[in-house]
Amino acid sequence: MGRKKALKAAERRLQEARKAERKAKRRRRLLLLAALAGGGAAAAVLVGRGKPQGGSGTVTFRDEEPNGLSAMMGQLMEVYMKEPKKKAVADSMNVSIAIQDITAPDVATTITFKGSDISIANGVTPDAQIYIGTELGLLLSMSGAGQGLQMLKWLQTEEGKELLKAFREGRFKVKGVLLRGPQMLKLQALLAPDED
Repeated sequence: MGRKKALKAAERRLQEARKAERKAKRRRRLLLLAALAGGGAAAAVLVGRGKPQGGSGTVTFRDEEPNGLSAMMGQLMEVYMKEPKKKAVADSMNVSIAIQDITAPDVATTITFKGSDISIANGVTPDAQIYIGTELGLLLSMSGAGQGLQMLKWLQTEEGKELLKAFREGRFKVKGVLLRGPQMLKLQALLAPDED
């Protein structure tokens, strides 16, 4: 009888440990989602100061010969600055974002927003406030993620699950987003397809 009690107690402790691990995993996922969604309220207060308003909607390249990623992002920004909704989002941005393909580190660009006046440089520049390092395919798949609840639904899709897996495996690295979460949300809004 004592042996059965000991086995039941051990089984109960094992179940409690598994339950605690599942709870910890859920907490880690929620933290990850919070980082993806743009940080917290404190970040909004920190970033809310000193935002430029407006801009001419010009896109300039810092390098004479933009690399492939810089050229692609520059062309995309030029198209977006012709769309009033997208330009309005960019008008409120004040951030420098570096994007790097971790499988090919030479494939990198830094996009600096001073309102809708945008400059693009090859590589990861020292003034980059947010760094995103991943496989470009993963980054491009995020363009369909949407915002808010749409993003949470998107995370349940195969592409979303692949992104979460990449985070766990260290194939998707983001730095600086917690202090500049609202700016990251604006970038996501800028890159997300318009809903018609």
